[in-house]
Formats: sequence, structure tokens, C-alpha cells
Amino acid sequence: MMNIHVAIIGSGPYALSLAAHLRSRGTSHRVFGPAMQFWRSMPKGINLKSLGFATSICVPQPGQSFPEWCRRQGLEELEPCSMESYAAYGMEIQQRFVPDLEPERVAMVRSAGTHRFEITLSNGDIVHAHNVVSATGLSGLAYTPEVLDGLGEHLTHTSALHSYSHFAGKRVAVIGAGASAIEAAALVHEAGAQPHLLVRDAEATFNTRAPPDRPFIRRILMPDTVLGAGLKNWLLQSLPWAFYFIPERRRIRLANGWLPPTAPWWIRDRFDGKVNVKLRTTVVSAKTVDHQVSLGLRTEGVSDYSMCFDHVIAGTGYALNVDRLSYLDAGLRLRVLRVGCSPALSLRFESSVPGLYFLGPLTALNFGPVFRFVAGARFAAPTVAARLATKRTS
Repeated sequence: MMNIHVAIIGSGPYALSLAAHLRSRGTSHRVFGPAMQFWRSMPKGINLKSLGFATSICVPQPGQSFPEWCRRQGLEELEPCSMESYAAYGMEIQQRFVPDLEPERVAMVRSAGTHRFEITLSNGDIVHAHNVVSATGLSGLAYTPEVLDGLGEHLTHTSALHSYSHFAGKRVAVIGAGASAIEAAALVHEAGAQPHLLVRDAEATFNTRAPPDRPFIRRILMPDTVLGAGLKNWLLQSLPWAFYFIPERRRIRLANGWLPPTAPWWIRDRFDGKVNVKLRTTVVSAKTVDHQVSLGLRTEGVSDYSMCFDHVIAGTGYALNVDRLSYLDAGLRLRVLRVGCSPALSLRFESSVPGLYFLGPLTALNFGPVFRFVAGARFAAPTVAARLATKRTS
């Protein structure tokens, strides 16, 4: 069994950012997981839901942002940027700045006395670490409403869809109003199926295209940010430490409600007139009948009714709940104090369990909605790297 200073669980943008900073400081560490898997497994035809400058992996060397990489490749650098190009960018960053990444997954993390943590890998190997950083992004956090429980193989969350070709000729219900749901409905249509989008709200909302060039005075009054143009967005992006000191109840409300479900502008031409949409509609029951799914629906102003489908796709987002991290031992999870269902963290991203750190979307209730995006790594990675380097020398 090996004893290491830092174990990083995850191999996406946050994990790679931290590993690059630790490497530049000479701080010993190991990184576990298939590089950029979440991004590389996305189906073709999917683009990033954020602007190019919002998705850069944070490494110590200048000139390595995603827009700069896109310019070198002759690709669009603002929007829409393809998921395929972003995955290629991430793989290049990994190979250059985190060359010793280990593709083995972490199966379990337990407390281990003076060693602090015992880590079991998917191949059965065991390592001991003084510090563990959970940086698995949205993996394992997919949320589906309880009403859909029991649909089994007839139900798929958008995060688990790597191809839509098997839906050809089928009648598919897509539930949700955000980018993932609307994108999925368009891709279902393009696969030769019949999509029906079920939306609780009064409309499905689309963003407008971000202008590539804005007058100087507008850029001052309404600065561009990861969260969109605006001074409040700029404050949330630039001062995550200030957000941390907002009273907890208000902080949770702000983080959860800041960005309502919307779809990107570039999917609209592939959606309008091609997808059947039911607005103000809620699923009240779901069951399988003769190899199909019968959904009980409630539409405002209409008596309850049922519709049958061959499959249901849940574009219902993610639950930022630390209990969904199955690789953390149940006893270890119980020791993690919470903000809502997310871990309560120190200013250096350390949980109530000494030596256990969290990066990525699970930190948004502590530091603000910018941490739902890759851009949060710009603040988190150097902060955690500095903390871990200091602990090494103390």
C-alpha cells in the first residue's frame, strides 16, 4: 500500500486544474479517473452551453485558455463551441500538464486512522492519502423526479445518452425546460423519432446570441461574465469570497435561483416546428404498459389525461447532494457538515472532515453560481493547491 500526500478523485476540468497547480508547486499527488470522460462521452451535435471564455481549464502557464486553443485550431472561440473540440482541448491540457494521470476509477474512500484516508481503486489496489480532493463534477449527480421511479430501461437521463440513433421511429417524451431537455428533444427529432417536450412553465426560454463586439461603454456598464453580461454577474464572478459571507439561507436562495432554465440560441432552428411542446404540463404518474410508458399528465386548464410513449428522457438536471457520491464511504459522508445538501466548506474548500476537500458544482452553495461552471476553477485550483502545499511543508 502506498501513502501519498494528495489524492484527486476525478479527471475533468477542475481536477486537471488542481493537478496542474500542484505539479507546478512540486506537491506530490495522484489523479484518478479517465481523462475528460464526461465531455468525451457526449453525443455528436452537442455544443457547450457556456461561452468559450467560461470553460478554460486553469493551468499556471499563460496562453492555454480554451479561446486561445480554438484560435490556434481555426475554430469558433465564443459560441457555439462544440463539445468535441472542448474534449480535444481538455485531452491536450491533460497530456501536457497532467501526464501522470491514472485512468483507474476510485471505488471507495474511507477514513483510515493516522493515514486519514484509505482509497480502493477499481482494480483492487489500495492507497493511503493524507488529503483527498473530490472533483468529479456532475458525475453521479443526475436527478430524476420520484414520479418516474419504476420505469427501468424505459427511462434515461440526458447525462447517460451518448447516442440518439436507437430512438429512430419511436415516440419519445422529453421532460424538462433547460438546455439539456431542449437539446435532447432536437436530437431525438434528428434521429428520426417523434419527440414530445413536457414543460411545467409557461414557455421554453432561449438565450440570445452574445455579440462578439460590444461598445466600450457597454462593456464597462455591463461587463461580460461567465453568468452573462451585467454588474451583479461580474461581482458574483469576481468576488466569490464575498458570496461566502452572505447569510446561509439567502446564499442558498441566490445560488439556486440565479440562472433559470434556458436553452442556447443555436439550438432554436433545430427545435422550432420540429418538436411537439406541451407547456404548463406536469407528469403526475408513470407506469409501463405492454412495453410502453403511460404518463399521467396534468396541463393547466385541462382535465388530467394520459399519453403513451416508447421511451422517456429526463432532462431534469442534477442534485448537488454529497450523499450521491457513492465512492465516499457512508460513514465518511455522515461526518460532512452541509449547506443544503452540499458540503459546508472553509474558505480553502476543506470540509468538516479534515483533509477532505471538494471542487466543482458541489461548492456553488458556498461560493456562488459561477462554480456551476468550469470557470470556478480559476479561483478554486490555486487556492486549494496553495493550502495543500502549505500543509506539506508544515
